[in-house]
Amino acid sequence: MVKFEYKGIRIEARAEIRQHTFKAGSKSHVNRCTSISVSFWDFVICDNLYELAMVKSTLNYFMQAYWKRKTSQGTRIDLATSLKHYQNNGFVQLLSLTARQKNNTQSLEVSLTENGQLVSKEYFSGQEVIMLDIAISKAIALLSPQVEYKE
Repeated sequence: MVKFEYKGIRIEARAEIRQHTFKAGSKSHVNRCTSISVSFWDFVICDNLYELAMVKSTLNYFMQAYWKRKTSQGTRIDLATSLKHYQNNGFVQLLSLTARQKNNTQSLEVSLTENGQLVSKEYFSGQEVIMLDIAISKAIALLSPQVEYKE
């Protein structure tokens, strides 16, 4: 099991080992079924490669822009992305990742709104973004395809 928790963000990976014995003889095979869960407060991403890749690419983009040298346009990072979840009860959750600058210091704002109401918001420094990137990369690397047996 892999577990990471920081400022309300939880990353968990669990593996379940299943042994299958085939009918033709005593051959057996072991399958590893992995479940990946990334939670930004109450916004949960479960085994969804698209959403995990979206978060990871946003973290990577922020870090690349964070480390680039000053240009004639200044050091402002143009980054604002979001993921939306629709719940069965009509609830809408929006996870937003936005680059912010204050006193020439860049930070990544991660916020969660539910039905238009701000629920949680945190700011992450460059070093904290790298920590999140490493943890999410590890979780993505542990994803495995679903095994289906056909007779």
